[in-house]
Amino acid sequence: MTYAVKYGPWSLVSGASAGLGQQFARKIAARGLNVVLLARRKDRLDALGTELEQTHGIQTRSIAADLSSPDFLGDVMEQTKDLEIGLLINNAGFTNSGDFLDNDLAAEIRLVDVNCRAAMMLAHHFGGAMRERQRGGIIFSASIAGFSAIPFWANYSASKGYDLLLAEALHHELKPHGVDVLALCPGATHTEFATYTGFISRIVTMQPEPVVAGALDALGSRRTWIAGLLNKFNVFLMRLSPRKLNSIIAGALIRDIVDH
Repeated sequence: MTYAVKYGPWSLVSGASAGLGQQFARKIAARGLNVVLLARRKDRLDALGTELEQTHGIQTRSIAADLSSPDFLGDVMEQTKDLEIGLLINNAGFTNSGDFLDNDLAAEIRLVDVNCRAAMMLAHHFGGAMRERQRGGIIFSASIAGFSAIPFWANYSASKGYDLLLAEALHHELKPHGVDVLALCPGATHTEFATYTGFISRIVTMQPEPVVAGALDALGSRRTWIAGLLNKFNVFLMRLSPRKLNSIIAGALIRDIVDH
């Protein structure tokens, strides 16, 4: 069964204007699915949509929305009501680095809204329709950061823990209804996120293409997919080590990046 037959005819990718979201849109279009591109930057979405249509002969639709807005879902529902969304990529997310109490509270609330609340709402809406049709797929972009409390990324690591656990629970709830759910857990990846946080200049990063391709291939056969052998090894060590030790090590790494 082709990817388009199993999860088509339409997919929706949040955070599609850059990074992993952009790569998800490209890889999904290459597999024959039409793509709804969801993010704040309409100009980027339109440019990507044109590229995908010309390269792969599929249809696209751009939706400019701020996922931290209380009423974003109503607009998304209105603009997709005529489409059968068979694949949802919950990819949008960001971090705030530094001491939690020194960070702007509004920014921390926005992080929870985008990383957790929006992903949950999209999964609830589109997942319900998938369950009725008895087919579909949902990928949550979690992170290996979700396996440990990380000082100086306190709210971010907590939000990724939420995404990880929600995806794993939904994997079991929806599997009997023909809906596949996967938690994607990348480590540092060469994207705008890595540039912003300082990872590109401080540690080795993965390229986004194999991260996305691996997640799409793993959907339907696993509940969690950790990208890269080094990341798999790191998570293995996290599971064996005391949580306090994991936090000390991870906090030292993030503090070093923040300070530089």
